[in-house]
Amino acid sequence: MAPLTRWRRMLDASREEAVLAVKLFNDPTGERSLEAFVVHMHLAWLYLLQAEWTKAGKDYRVPNPARKGWFKKIDGEHQTPSLDWFVKEKWSEGTAVRANLEFFIRLRNKIEHRHSGSNDALSTVISGQCHALLLNYEEGIVGLGGQGDSLATVLRFPVFVGGFTDHGKDSIVKLTNSLPADLRTFLADYDKSLNNAVSRDPGYCLRLSVVLEKGNRKGDLSMQYLKMDDLDEDARKVLEEAAAKGVMITHTKQVQIANLGLLKAGIMKDNVAAALPFVFNMGHFTSAYKIGKFRPPNGASNPHETREDFAIYDEAHNDYTYTPAYQKYLIKKCSTANGFKATTGREAVLKKAVASSGRTP
Repeated sequence: MAPLTRWRRMLDASREEAVLAVKLFNDPTGERSLEAFVVHMHLAWLYLLQAEWTKAGKDYRVPNPARKGWFKKIDGEHQTPSLDWFVKEKWSEGTAVRANLEFFIRLRNKIEHRHSGSNDALSTVISGQCHALLLNYEEGIVGLGGQGDSLATVLRFPVFVGGFTDHGKDSIVKLTNSLPADLRTFLADYDKSLNNAVSRDPGYCLRLSVVLEKGNRKGDLSMQYLKMDDLDEDARKVLEEAAAKGVMITHTKQVQIANLGLLKAGIMKDNVAAALPFVFNMGHFTSAYKIGKFRPPNGASNPHETREDFAIYDEAHNDYTYTPAYQKYLIKKCSTANGFKATTGREAVLKKAVASSGRTP
C-alpha cells in the first residue's frame, strides 16, 4: 500500500478530532462537555483547512518579516496561521459559515477555563449553532475527501427529552436565564451584529421542526433531515403551520434588552462610588460618559448611537442602561487622582477629606 499523502494524513486527523468532539458533547455524564466540543471542533476545522491548502499546493507558513524568503519558527517548527486567519481567507464577510465559525472562535476564549457551572445551560442555548458547526464541517470534509470521509457512518442522532415536552421547553428558558451576565450579553451582542439573512441561515444556526409519525415502517429512517429550500410551496406551508401549533426544537435569536444584566445610572453610580476612595456622584458619572462620548446627550436625534459595550438605549423608558464592563472601566480609571480627572474632568476629592470637613459631597 502506498504511503498516505500529507494532506490525507491531515484530513484523517481532522476527522478524528470531529468524531471525538461529538462523542464528548453527547456524553451526559461528562464534565465540561461543551468546552471539549468547542476545542476539538476548533482543531478539526483547523486541520481541515490546512489539508485543503496543502492539497491545493498553497503555502500557508507565516513569513518572517525580518528575513525575506524565510518563515517564522516555534521550537524548530514552522509557525502556521490561526483558524481565524484561514476563515477570513476562505469566506467573505457576511456569510453564514464564517459567522458560525467566528462565533465559536470568540466563544472558545470565553468558556475555556471559565463558566464551568454554566456548561449545560450554554450547550442547550447554542445547540443550533453547534449543529450548524458540525453540518458545515461535514460538507467541508466530504467536499475535500469524498463520501468515504462522511461522519454519517459513525455518528448517530442522540436520544434526548428536552425540547419535545412542555417541561423541556420551560427548562430551556430557565437555563437561558441562568447564564452569567457576560455570556448572555455576548450571545445577544453577537446575534445583534448579524443581518437577518445570516442569522436565519442554517449555516449559522440550525433549527429543526420535529414531526412525530405513527408506526415504524420497514426500510424507513427514524430521523430524516429535510431542508426547507428543497420543499415545494405546499409542503413548506404545511410544515410552517404545524410548527406554529406543535413543538419545535429551535434556537431563538437573542436581542439586547434593558434588563439583561445591565444597570441603571443611579445604581452604577452607587457601585462605583463604593469602590473608590474618592467622592463620586451623578455629576461625575454624567461628565464621564460625555467626555468618553459613550452615549449621546439627552434629547439627541439618534439616541441609539452608543458604545454598545458600555451603554444601551432603553427605548421603552427613553433612558439608558449601562453594562458591567462600563462599571469596571469607571472603577479602574477613577482609582487614581490623575485617572479620575482624565475620566470625569474634575479634581478627585478624598472621602476622608469631605467627612472631616463636614461638607456635603
